[in-house]
Amino acid sequence: MKFIAEIGVNHLGSEALAINYCDFLTKTGVEAITLQVREAGFYDGSSPWKTALSNECYIKCGDIIKSSGKLFGIATADLGVARRTADLKPDFWKVLSWGIKDTQLIRFLVDTRAPVYISTGISDMTEIASVADEFGQQVQFIHTQLSTEAKDANLAAIPAIRNKTGCDVSFGLHCNNFNVINVAIAYRPQAVFFYVKDTQADNYPDGSYAIWTDEVDTLIDELRILLDAVGDGVKGVFSPKTLTHSDKPESLS
Repeated sequence: MKFIAEIGVNHLGSEALAINYCDFLTKTGVEAITLQVREAGFYDGSSPWKTALSNECYIKCGDIIKSSGKLFGIATADLGVARRTADLKPDFWKVLSWGIKDTQLIRFLVDTRAPVYISTGISDMTEIASVADEFGQQVQFIHTQLSTEAKDANLAAIPAIRNKTGCDVSFGLHCNNFNVINVAIAYRPQAVFFYVKDTQADNYPDGSYAIWTDEVDTLIDELRILLDAVGDGVKGVFSPKTLTHSDKPESLS
């Protein structure tokens, strides 16, 4: 299982902050880091995070991530962005939720030969199955709900999407109750995506459900313990010593 940290637009339009995120996260236990690149109309300067980063910044971030041995991902829902950022040679792509119906975008990404994760935050099973019918196992899905409420997480959709499509399914945290990610582990997602922020404040566009960077390693350590606890489903006997039916241990449930 991969753990993937997403910067999103929590760099607040600051190239220095974006680079600092990448540098810090490469020293944590995550396997991969994504940068989000939005369509041109998004960057209107109306708020700090609606300020575009330069191509040189993306190149610098990609170099930092790749040189550390981590995987570098680009998250987008725009074909023009995909064409432009393909020169960065990302190790994988993430299609943001509103891009799931853009088959031209998905085809372009698949043709780059890098893995393609498609977020399903605004899709029903019919839409997801339609993409799977066209692209098969050339794509993977991310189950997420664009709600911060734990009651809306619907984690049972992870195996449901997997069974319906035959594709790998990951989980994307979009909930402000972080216990949800602990439960998600039991459904064996292929990867876990989570946003990060550099302080504990909530004044970030993806702030309320983002993990503070200083807590990333603690989170991953706990999740790996839980993953071990889930096990492989093969029932066996475990004891400090090998027991036989003639043994009478002091305590045996």
